[in-house]
Amino acid sequence: MELDNKKDIRRGERHPFLGAVQVSWQNRSGQTRMIQARCLDMSDQGVRIVSEQPIELRTNVFVKAPAYGLMGNATVRYCHRLGLGHAIGLMFSSATSQADAGRQRFLKQDQAGEKR
Repeated sequence: MELDNKKDIRRGERHPFLGAVQVSWQNRSGQTRMIQARCLDMSDQGVRIVSEQPIELRTNVFVKAPAYGLMGNATVRYCHRLGLGHAIGLMFSSATSQADAGRQRFLKQDQAGEKR
């Protein structure tokens, strides 16, 4: 699946992360929504996922990866149709130094060259 048809504007280096994530948020009527998505890659500032369902731009979401734990809070920066699903770009609300344990663990592991 090719997703690189858009200009890469991410400041940090993308690290491949082909794994499952859970994304949850509150919709406009206050109901909690949760989806299972597939992560494609992650940088210090954000993560790119693919989901069957779209998420509205500027929605604040909570990201968790079962393999790593809590990844952090993020904001939806883009949501593009991709085949039968949606490519969604999320920007984390906090810097890596203040990141949730799951994101810190993944980035440290990736920098050490460990397999996931």
